[in-house]
Amino acid sequence: MITIKKCEENQLDSLHKIAIQTYNDTYQYLWSDNGTWYLNEFYQKESFKKELSQPDIFYFLVYDEDKIIGYFKIMNIALDPYPEEQCTEIDKLYLLKDYGGKGIGKTIMEFIFDFSKKQKRSVLWLKAMESSPAKSFYEKSGFIETDKANLNFPTIREEHRLILTMVKEI
Repeated sequence: MITIKKCEENQLDSLHKIAIQTYNDTYQYLWSDNGTWYLNEFYQKESFKKELSQPDIFYFLVYDEDKIIGYFKIMNIALDPYPEEQCTEIDKLYLLKDYGGKGIGKTIMEFIFDFSKKQKRSVLWLKAMESSPAKSFYEKSGFIETDKANLNFPTIREEHRLILTMVKEI
């Protein structure tokens, strides 16, 4: 049975471990160094610890029975041209490779939609790699591409630099 629970500060080690594992499952192909630079830059345990204490940042762990199989992070943060108080960004949403394609992502999205409605936030947005299979998932979930940009990270492969901004009004 799949369950979703808010990640607490005392679960920092579990959060950090699943974050590294799921990122490696998902995005090593983007990088000439298999993602080492990116993980060192953006996946430091101290950064997760700091964010867990922020009032407008929410981490959730996804469980299959008692096993953590993924996580997601949502933040109350603005996206132009929408009013700040209406916006929530889905900053991260990752599952272990063996759990993809089983409807778990849809369950997570429904959770996020409900969570956002309870917070009276009507605009969900995210950034997705143009080359990622996640793009199709987000489109099926009702997100629409509104912008695109190139990432200029030092070890990203040239053919994978394009990142999309996608929006869904709920």
